[in-house]
Amino acid sequence: MDIQLNELSKKEFDTALIDETAPDTGYPIWTKTDSFGRAYFGVGNFCGLDKSIHEDTDLSWLEWDGNEVYISNGDKMLLFKKAIGIMKGWRDQLVDDYPDDRFVVFASFDDGSAMAAECERTMSFTLRFWKKRDGQGLDDNTKYNQPVIRWSN
Repeated sequence: MDIQLNELSKKEFDTALIDETAPDTGYPIWTKTDSFGRAYFGVGNFCGLDKSIHEDTDLSWLEWDGNEVYISNGDKMLLFKKAIGIMKGWRDQLVDDYPDDRFVVFASFDDGSAMAAECERTMSFTLRFWKKRDGQGLDDNTKYNQPVIRWSN
């Protein structure tokens, strides 16, 4: 499946940049096994590993929470290209290294306008990925009120 943009993203960004953007391999994915023998996937400094993983932990939600890469830039199209590059890098690694598993790669855009003026926050993308597991994780039909970009296999 190709990278998909919701309608808000299509209005916000130049979709032609998707094909022009090379994969960014600077955010490699790793895998670990919990004490119950279940594999989970991460990137960088996975948030939440300072807590124990319980047997009933939903690993897809654990990955959603832990795999957060935040990027910001004042140039919206450069920011978009960086997000697409990271998504393509993750997509390629997931397809090549884990061909029997199914994943979602997700990026949400924040234009920074909701922040207080004194905060000096700029535009940003938050990127995440998670493995699709039966009965776990996010609903594929969730609607979003912000620009989002998604890939899944």
